[in-house]
Amino acid sequence: MVSEYTFKCQVVIASGPAGVRGVCATMSAQLSSQSMRERILAAAIEVIRERGVTAATTKEIARVAQVAEGSLYNHFENKTALFGAAFMATATGIREAVQTIGARVGERSVEDNLAEWAAAAVRFYVDLLPMTGPVLANHDVLGWLQQNVFPQGGGPVQGHAALARYLRAEQEAGRLAAEAQPEFIAAALLGACQQYAFLSLLVGQAALTGSARLPADIDEYARQVVRTVLNPQLPAPRAT
Repeated sequence: MVSEYTFKCQVVIASGPAGVRGVCATMSAQLSSQSMRERILAAAIEVIRERGVTAATTKEIARVAQVAEGSLYNHFENKTALFGAAFMATATGIREAVQTIGARVGERSVEDNLAEWAAAAVRFYVDLLPMTGPVLANHDVLGWLQQNVFPQGGGPVQGHAALARYLRAEQEAGRLAAEAQPEFIAAALLGACQQYAFLSLLVGQAALTGSARLPADIDEYARQVVRTVLNPQLPAPRAT
């Protein structure tokens, strides 16, 4: 696979030295603006997604990141630590969604807030699940995560806890029923998001919309799941 930088430099060779210098200088500046650690992480994620944990090599990661292979170990203790960090880096999108919903307690409707979060969660799991299987089967990477990330509250437990905190805050604000159980609502929503991602990856859209009778549109699915789980948890209307 040819990197974007290399490809663009090759494309303008015919335009002469000035064109080569101009485009390659621009691309070089763009690459320099991104820290080497970030480039290595992005390359590791790309290679792992394409080849799986077992077949991914540090040589290929270095090639995609456009760095010397030895440079990887200036930023990561070993290959296992790099793979563990790459696995955790895929959670950026869902972390942002959790931060957003956490700041919206008492704003908009609970359904709107959760539907937006759930759509982001489904997309996150679509990206994550292809990496999760190999990680669960790789005792070194899984052990690194369990030792260095999960005990500090990171990873999937953190996402579950953050969503439960949001729900508890809405409950305290009177926007969820007093008898609602935030931790179990969070578990139900997270499970529903994972299920949709799992089915879409494993059986494809035709079976998803056919046999499973689920909508092809992620946002629509997220809205309907949230509505189904949430409605019984809403406070009873006040008598007038």
